[in-house]
Amino acid sequence: MPSKDQEWVYYHAGGVRGARPVLRGADAKETFDSIPIVDVSGLFSSNLEDRKKVAAQIGEACRTVGFFYAQNHSVPHDVIDETFDAIKNFFALPAKDKMEVHLHKNAALRGYEPVFETNLEGAGRGDMKEAFLIGQDASEPEQNAPFPTGPSTPKLNSWPSAYPEFRPKVYRYYNHAMAFARKLIQAFALSLDLPETYFNEMTSFPMIHYRMLHYPPQEKQDARDIGIGAHTDYTFFTLVQQESVPGLQVLNANGIYVDAKPVPGTYVVNVGDFFARVTNGVFKSTVHRVLNLSGERRYSMPFFFAPNPEATVDVVPSCRVEGEESKSIVAGEYFMERLKAARWRHPSNQGKPAPKVQDVATSEIAVQG
Repeated sequence: MPSKDQEWVYYHAGGVRGARPVLRGADAKETFDSIPIVDVSGLFSSNLEDRKKVAAQIGEACRTVGFFYAQNHSVPHDVIDETFDAIKNFFALPAKDKMEVHLHKNAALRGYEPVFETNLEGAGRGDMKEAFLIGQDASEPEQNAPFPTGPSTPKLNSWPSAYPEFRPKVYRYYNHAMAFARKLIQAFALSLDLPETYFNEMTSFPMIHYRMLHYPPQEKQDARDIGIGAHTDYTFFTLVQQESVPGLQVLNANGIYVDAKPVPGTYVVNVGDFFARVTNGVFKSTVHRVLNLSGERRYSMPFFFAPNPEATVDVVPSCRVEGEESKSIVAGEYFMERLKAARWRHPSNQGKPAPKVQDVATSEIAVQG
């Protein structure tokens, strides 16, 4: 029976709320206390063995931590800097101009998300951040959809009319990040002893959520003032670009948060729930949060990469266990379920009871490392 004095951490993972005991001293498990750095320059080599060497390092990081820094990537630094300038200009717009594209007005949940719109830990006022979100949208020519489009193609993204320069600046970054993500998905395949192109078909026009985030300064650590509550991502993987202001923290198996401080010239890459599922838990979808106690405004750009909406996600051959059944899911259906579950103010959630914390004794998510 757990001691009443036991300290716990709480989070939102795999679509449910979970908890983990904080373990110290003799009770502590062997787990990570830092985030590895992987030089990914070899992914751009024409030599398969060079790509395999990088993939092996990526696989090791995904099995043990679920996070790594990608160094020497392909996205130009000037593009990153210009995009951060653009998102700062967007968040500085008057509230009425941002609310014009409030995500509740958009069936695909794209657009502007005000402070406290989400509440991933289920406590206090909610997540202390505002966001702007776009994603895959075949109606927008900048995305170069690999299939015919026309007037009947659904329009999924929303753009602020008060800032017409925003869209081209965002798309300049979007397409560079997409190119790097496509290199990474092939590296993930190699790291799982699969053909390099294994995931290509199911990511021909992938679900993308590109979020631009602004975290106001927090004066102290308080349950009411978490930048974004502890959670796992529900994609294949996430590319996180962060400026110099720290705040990202990763939860290890002992319930201790490890800082993922900004490292110049790198991306933070983390595994999401789709990859945990298709690898049968071999890759870790690790809990993380943002707590901005710097006294400064923090801006970041997570780029979430997931399968095509119609793709069926199942365990890959190299991770199957003989005699063990796995339940396949349709990627788009699961994605929208998770997206709405995280947005407690969304009209579709009104009248529903708050989700309960998952029983830590029976929760598969709760005991993840």
